[in-house]
Amino acid sequence: MFKINPLAFIIGFLYLILSGYSYAAPQDKAAIEQFCQQLSQKLRTIEYEPCLSFELQHNDFKSIEGRPLVHKEFLPQDGKRPKARVLAIGGVHGDEYSAISITYLWMRAIQQHAQAVDHHWLFLPLANPDGLFRNPAQRQNANGVDINRNFPTPDWETSAIPFWKRYYSGNPRRNPGGGPASEPETQWQVSVIQAFRPDAIISIHAPYGLVDYDGPDYVRPDRVGHLKLQQLGTFPGSLGRYAGEYLNIPVLTIELESAGRLPNEKEILQVWQDMNVWIEDKLKPIEVDF
Repeated sequence: MFKINPLAFIIGFLYLILSGYSYAAPQDKAAIEQFCQQLSQKLRTIEYEPCLSFELQHNDFKSIEGRPLVHKEFLPQDGKRPKARVLAIGGVHGDEYSAISITYLWMRAIQQHAQAVDHHWLFLPLANPDGLFRNPAQRQNANGVDINRNFPTPDWETSAIPFWKRYYSGNPRRNPGGGPASEPETQWQVSVIQAFRPDAIISIHAPYGLVDYDGPDYVRPDRVGHLKLQQLGTFPGSLGRYAGEYLNIPVLTIELESAGRLPNEKEILQVWQDMNVWIEDKLKPIEVDF
C-alpha cells in the first residue's frame, strides 16, 4: 500500500485554501443555467428543468474553456448520520454519453427518494464538460489530455509519458498531459478527494461491459448487476492507481456496454442496487493515509 507523504498533504491542503475550494462558494446561477441548457441539448436523456432542480454547485475550478465543474451532494434527512461517504464520478471521458446519462438518472432517483438516503453522496456528474460539448464529443479535455491518465500518481514523472508512447504509440486519446495534475479537471477531482475523504469512489465509464476494481482486496466484488468483475489493471496517472493503490480507497469502476446507449431499465436498477449492497455489506471502515 502506498503512503502519502505528510508534506504532500500539507501542500495539497494549502492548495485547497489558496484555490478557494468550498462547497459553500458563491454560485453563478447564469453559469449553471447555461450548463444545464447545453447538457439537455447534447443528451436526450437529460432535460433542462430537472437538471436545474438539482441546484448544482460549483467552486472556483473551471474547465479549460471556462465551464463550471459542478457537483451535487445528497445527505440523509432528519439528522441521521451517514453510514459512508461515497464519491461518484461520471463524464471523465466526454464521448461516453451513457456514463454521463446514467449518473444523472441515479441522481434523479436519489432526489425522488430522499428519505431512503443512508450515505453522504457526492456526485461529480460531468468531470469533462469541454470534451462532451465538442462537436463531435471527444474523450480528452480541451487541451487534448486524457484526464484519466493525468492524476498525480507517484510514478507519473518516470512512467506516464514512456508508457503512453510504448503501449499506445502516442495515441492522442490516451495523452497523459504535460505533467501530473496539469489539467484543471484533474486538479478539481484531486481537491475533492482530499477534502471529501471518501470511503469509496464509484467511477462510471463505457464501453467494456464489465466491472473493474482497484483498492483493498477484501472489498473486491465478483459482479455488479449484469456486469462481471474483470480487473483491467491500473496505469500511470489513472484514478485507479491514484486513489485505489496510492490512497487505499476502494475504487469501483462501472463499465457500461455501450458509450451511446444506456442499459435497459431493469439492468440500470440492478446495478444501482448491487452497488448499494456492496457499500452496505462489504465496505468496512478503512484508514486512508492522506
